[in-house]
Amino acid sequence: MTVKILTNEELKALSAQIGKIEGKTAAEIRVVVRHKRHWSERKLDARQVAEREFRALGMTKTKERTGILVFILVSERKFELLADSGVISVIPEEFWNNLAGKLSEHFSSSRFFVGLNESLIEIGEVLEAKLPPRGVNTDELPNNIIEE
Repeated sequence: MTVKILTNEELKALSAQIGKIEGKTAAEIRVVVRHKRHWSERKLDARQVAEREFRALGMTKTKERTGILVFILVSERKFELLADSGVISVIPEEFWNNLAGKLSEHFSSSRFFVGLNESLIEIGEVLEAKLPPRGVNTDELPNNIIEE
């Protein structure tokens, strides 16, 4: 049996945090916690698995190409931060590298909720300044955290 790394309360809190960020920005954020890779992904590296997940979740189809995925592969102690072209064009790679370093510190101490929550807050602050909503701000993707 797989042990969940986030409680139901933590999942709800993170989903609410995503909704709050998306209400103030043009971004669409998803968090996927995968305990182990699917058999069909055995020959892919973690980045390729995350890219497949990004496409499978419809994140490349947002109106302004503003999807952001935080993908965690628990069994391999790896994670990936992916952003679509609308985000990459306004948020420098240095931001994502710094954020990855902070997440890595939290995750190495099994502080998954704290790491995700703090990272989402940081992402939200940058997005508010760099990617405010334009016109009607439709919620294009679900805000729930996927843990499988």
